[in-house]
Amino acid sequence: MSLLDRERIKLLSLQRIVAPELERFEAELATLMAVGTPLAREICDHIQQGRSKRFRPTLLLLAAKADGPVDERAVAAAASVELVHNATLVHDDFIDGALTRRGLPSVNRAWGEAAALIMGDYLYARALDVLCRRGLDDAVRQLAATTFLMSEAEMLQLESKFSLDVDEALYMRIIAGKTASLIEAACEIGASFNPRVNGHGAAFGRFGRKVGLVFQITDDIFDYLGDERRLGKPTGQDWEEGRVTLPLLASLRQATPAARAAFTAAAGGATGAAWKDLWPQVKAFVGEHGGVDYARALARQYSEEAKAELAPVAAGPQKELLAAAAEYVIHRLN
Repeated sequence: MSLLDRERIKLLSLQRIVAPELERFEAELATLMAVGTPLAREICDHIQQGRSKRFRPTLLLLAAKADGPVDERAVAAAASVELVHNATLVHDDFIDGALTRRGLPSVNRAWGEAAALIMGDYLYARALDVLCRRGLDDAVRQLAATTFLMSEAEMLQLESKFSLDVDEALYMRIIAGKTASLIEAACEIGASFNPRVNGHGAAFGRFGRKVGLVFQITDDIFDYLGDERRLGKPTGQDWEEGRVTLPLLASLRQATPAARAAFTAAAGGATGAAWKDLWPQVKAFVGEHGGVDYARALARQYSEEAKAELAPVAAGPQKELLAAAAEYVIHRLN
C-alpha cells in the first residue's frame, strides 16, 4: 500500500465521525459552485474533479460537533472555508505558472492566466457572500482577516523569491499567514457553533494555527524526500520556484562557516535555470547538515503544542479526535 493510500485511510477514519455533516457539506459546496456564468461553472466543475482531502472542513466540523447534529450554518461555513482554500490554490498556480493541480491541468493552463486570476477572486467573493447571506458576521470577519493574512504572506514570499536572505522568523511568518491562518480560522469558526466549548474559540484557533504550521513544515520536508514520500509530487519543486524553506534555513545555520560560505557563493544571485540547476547541490547540503531532522523536530514540537491548547477546553471524543487530526498531519512523515 502506498503512503498516499495509507494517509487517506487515516483521514477517512476521522471523517467517519462527521460523515453526515460532510455529506451535507458536499451538497452545499456543489450548490455553491454550480452557479454563475457558463465559464465559471465550467471551471468550478473542473476544480471539483480534482477533489481535495477536505482537511479544513473536517476540522471545522469536528470542532462544531457536540452531542446532536451540527448546526446547518456550520456546514455552510465549512463550504466557505473550502471555497477560500480553492481560491488560494488557483491563485498559487497562477503565480507559480504551475501546469497541473491534483493530476489535472491547472486553471491557468486550461483557461489562461486571466481566467485563473478572475476565478480566484470569484471564489473568495463567493465564500464571503455565503457567510453574509447566512448572517454569520463573526465568520465573515474571521475569513476576511484570514484572506488579508494570506495575501500579505504571498507578498512576503514574492519579495523573498530566489533569495538566501530569508531567516527562520520570516519563514514562520510566511507559513503562518499562507497556510496556518486558514486552518486556524476553520477551527475557531467551528468552535463558535459548539455550545459545549462556548467562549473557548480562541483556544481552538490556536490549535488550528499550530496544526497549520505542522502541515506546512511537513509539506516542505516532503520537497527533500523521495517521490513516494512526497505523495507523488516531484522533489525540488519549492526550490525550483524560488522558495527557500525550513530544511535549508536550518542547514545554513547549522553548517560550518566555511560550508555555509561555499554554498552561498554558489547560489547567491542565481535565478531561473541557474537556480534550478543547483537542486542536487541543495539537496546534498541539507542532507549533510541535518536540515530535515531539525524541521521534523520543530513539526513534532508544534504538534504537541497544538494538542496542549485543547487540554483545558475540550473533553471526551472531540478532544481525542482533534488530537488525532494533529497526529495525522505529523505522521505523514512516518
